[in-house]
Amino acid sequence: MEKKDHDLEKETATEAAEAAEAVEDKEELTELEKAEQLWLQEKEEILESLKRKQADLENLRRISKIEQAEAREYALHQFLCRLLPVLDNIERSLESARSDDSIPKAYIEGQEMIRKQLLQILEQEGVSLIDAVGEPFDPNCHHAVMQVDSDSNEPGTVLEELQKGYRHRQRVLRPSMVKVCKD
Repeated sequence: MEKKDHDLEKETATEAAEAAEAVEDKEELTELEKAEQLWLQEKEEILESLKRKQADLENLRRISKIEQAEAREYALHQFLCRLLPVLDNIERSLESARSDDSIPKAYIEGQEMIRKQLLQILEQEGVSLIDAVGEPFDPNCHHAVMQVDSDSNEPGTVLEELQKGYRHRQRVLRPSMVKVCKD
């Protein structure tokens, strides 16, 4: 009987060892599965982070391009505003020279050529004159310095332009100084 008990104990121990090995194998397998799950989760997080960083970089590039274009536009606008008094002085010089008979025609023609060339350059950059005379008064592009009574015009109509106004594309560089018909 002792032998039977011993064999029984041996069998039970072997079964217990096999069961323990199976549990260990399962534990190793679940450990591997857990590690794989963690690795896959970490991989997804890294990929999402990379996608966000790429999107941030693209947004930064786009914003940078827009800001550069706005800075160039602002600088050009400021330059054009400083150039307008030069054009005004050339036009005043021409008016004065035309009214003085002692000034040679060649001088006047040279001044006119300079004026035309400057106007062409401004036009190429998108600068245009603001229409004023005969137009309804628009406070966005006209600056009224006087109001006059007139029977022949409707109230609020621009009667005379005292200083030319200019627009760069859609933006007003300088409003026209005008006389307006009283209401």
